[in-house]
Amino acid sequence: MADVPRLLLARAFLERLHELPRRPWEVGGWLLGYWTEDRAAIVVTHGTPPAVRGTAFGIMIRGKGHRRRFDEAWACSNGHVTFIGDWHTHPGGPTVPSQQDQRAMRQLAEDADYGTPIPVIAIAACPRWKGSTTQRDVAFYSRAPDRTIHRLGPEIIDELPEPAQAIPRWPWPSAVRYS
Repeated sequence: MADVPRLLLARAFLERLHELPRRPWEVGGWLLGYWTEDRAAIVVTHGTPPAVRGTAFGIMIRGKGHRRRFDEAWACSNGHVTFIGDWHTHPGGPTVPSQQDQRAMRQLAEDADYGTPIPVIAIAACPRWKGSTTQRDVAFYSRAPDRTIHRLGPEIIDELPEPAQAIPRWPWPSAVRYS
């Protein structure tokens, strides 16, 4: 079994995921952060706000609406904060990676253009409809070089580490209109 990295997670970003409005379709964005110098932990500092809507059972998370935020984070952190994976919703739950999620993790890990040999994804379960009994939950997963997928138990950090403090807090309105 591969070593499973620790996950240090900014509370502010986790709260954003828990506050996403109910939608019948998936939404998502990019996870931003960095690896610690000893490569023992991943620090998730930010996520880009949702930019487009997907379908009831999937979303293609591309650069539209996310690249500009990534570039801003990269510049504000002097290249320290980078792309480490993506986040998306599962309306109606559960927070378990689907086959489509597993394929996306494989692509992130194996395509050198992404620069994420050990990608992280976050899945946020949220209500699909008004009156839904779906419990809000967020789960994080990484894909190890041996291709195993591991659920990560986040350690919550209340204050952003120094390299990420200069990145602005992007608006995530509660009533988002998606294109």
